[in-house]
Amino acid sequence: MKVKEVFPHLNLSSSVAQIEIKGISCHHKYLDNNQDMFFIIKGKNFDIFKILKKIEKKTAIFVAEKQDKERIEKIIKKRPVIFLENIKEELRKAIDRVYKGVVERFKFILVTGTNGKTTTAYLIHQLLKKFNLPSIFIGTVGYYFSDKEEESLLTTPDYLLLRRLLAQQENSFVVMEASSQGIKENRLEGLSPVELIFTNLSRDHLDYHKNMHDYLLAKKRLFLDNPEALALINIDNLYGRRLFSQIKNKKFSYGSKKSAYYRIEIKKIAYKKSYFDIFSPQERESFSTSLLGRINIENLSAAIASLNLLGFSLKEIKKKTPFLKLPRGRLEEVAPSVFVDYAHTPSALKNVLLTLREVGYRRIICVFGCGGNRDKGKRKLMGKIASLYADFSIITSDNPRNEDPRKILEEIKKGFIRNNFTTVVDRKKAIEKALKLKRKNDCVLIAGKGHERYQIIGEKRIPFDDCKVVKNFLKK
Repeated sequence: MKVKEVFPHLNLSSSVAQIEIKGISCHHKYLDNNQDMFFIIKGKNFDIFKILKKIEKKTAIFVAEKQDKERIEKIIKKRPVIFLENIKEELRKAIDRVYKGVVERFKFILVTGTNGKTTTAYLIHQLLKKFNLPSIFIGTVGYYFSDKEEESLLTTPDYLLLRRLLAQQENSFVVMEASSQGIKENRLEGLSPVELIFTNLSRDHLDYHKNMHDYLLAKKRLFLDNPEALALINIDNLYGRRLFSQIKNKKFSYGSKKSAYYRIEIKKIAYKKSYFDIFSPQERESFSTSLLGRINIENLSAAIASLNLLGFSLKEIKKKTPFLKLPRGRLEEVAPSVFVDYAHTPSALKNVLLTLREVGYRRIICVFGCGGNRDKGKRKLMGKIASLYADFSIITSDNPRNEDPRKILEEIKKGFIRNNFTTVVDRKKAIEKALKLKRKNDCVLIAGKGHERYQIIGEKRIPFDDCKVVKNFLKK
């Protein structure tokens, strides 16, 4: 596409108007060999001007705000720059022109909720592939395409990034996590999803949403904005029941309650294998799974119900479920009885600790912390949960960002109602201490970071991987 087709309303010089571009980018990570138009969008926490010189040769042409003209002309010397009055408004129009018709080629299944959305979405993605249906997964642990995997930049990609990611892909299902922030920031506009799934709601992101009412409204908006989509909602959760009563979609419930359209009845929970039944008005089927615990039976049931709503019988789905795996960093057993999990909210930490207790561990050693520059109110709550449901905890750093990690640890300590903890600021040393304390028949839970391969300290992402720390220590 030529630049003049992107901006048909602008009076461009002939040399600029004829420049060919392949795509649009706002992020320096996504640039395609001098074939992209780069929009210089200023961010709250990132100085875009620092990287302009580095990416100049990778970009075909830049677009910037007129008010930054003097500053930008001192940096960019070898590529043309188009200066606009309202860059964000023009960006949206440009995206719709360059990526016209892209998202219409895909069938979207969107999963939202505080906990379980990554696992539920990943299980749906796997099931679709087991039925030989092309599927793309987009979520916290990464972007998985038929031919490649990419590290996740955002759990829910923004309006531009999603279209850029899908532009070169074949028609398929796209199973995607819908974060509350992504919903609120209009990242999901124009998708026309076939299914919407709500897993649960509990305290999280209150640094962004201010209160639980605003948090629920963000989730609810996903359903209100897409009334034609089938809605699948967990009614074991109070907020799920509230949401179910307030939306006008064609809706289906799941959970252990007798009123659930897809009723889950758990028969046995064990370390190696668990058993449960699913009842629907049309079918009843018994399932087995090696996925650990009650919470993963719930996630798996949502995935099974999702495929059933797409037209597959429970009997057909049953044949595929024994082969499903959890995503990276979700109750991942990285060594015998040593688990890494992303649990970073009070309810998630409680769920995973209860899961480990339920499958038979008598003594649980828990390593966890809380992120800096995030909801401070949950720190004391997580301390209390660890105190009640773990036998011993080591409180440590978890992405302290611009806060003093020692102060974060002190706030977590206030929640403990038993003296069954210690503090170790250095996360690597904390993990190693837990592994040293572990005895036969104990388990160690390392919570909070899961799949993440970094620690955010100040403004820097320092390479750090809980799984690698465990494996390296045990090798020694």
